Amino acid sequence: MKKIIVALSMLLLMASTAPLMAQVNSNVSPKEQKKLEKQKKKEAQQAEDLAELKTVNKMVKDTAFVFVASTLYGDRGSSFRVDPSVNFLGVSHGKAVYQFAFNGLVGWNGIGGATFEGNITKYEFKESDNLKKASGLTMNFRSPGVAGSPYVTMSFFGTKATVNILFSTGERVRLDGEIKSLNDAGVYKGQSLF
Repeated sequence: MKKIIVALSMLLLMASTAPLMAQVNSNVSPKEQKKLEKQKKKEAQQAEDLAELKTVNKMVKDTAFVFVASTLYGDRGSSFRVDPSVNFLGVSHGKAVYQFAFNGLVGWNGIGGATFEGNITKYEFKESDNLKKASGLTMNFRSPGVAGSPYVTMSFFGTKATVNILFSTGERVRLDGEIKSLNDAGVYKGQSLF
């Protein structure tokens, strides 16, 4: 019995000192080990961000995406948090839908705002495969409810994007949000004017 207890004690002692011996044998200080772990995490995050960028670039190139807005900026720099499910710009194979709505209001589209949709007349995409440079999109679409064609510019890093819309009346709208696939957008489209 004494031999078993001694053997178990030796085994526990060896098991508890094994991690310490591994550190000594690897010649890496704890500080250097933390630095290496941080570098690995950074590289993994960059790889994930690059994969996300390629996915978003493909959606925009294929004209099949939805930009869901979370913040709307006014003419004088004021900002408003908006509901992404009813504030969006959708692009799907030659057609575009721009909708804005505010909770608690009655609007032309039945949900507190307006919905404009029509055919895309111009679509230019500038792709960036670099995480430090934004991809960009410029497009026009003709909507029966709007005089002229709204001019849309979008710049984005991965899924995070900024959209500027200039109407022929001179009114300008700026929105911040993110780009999602058509299936994952979760938006609700109200009634169009025409």
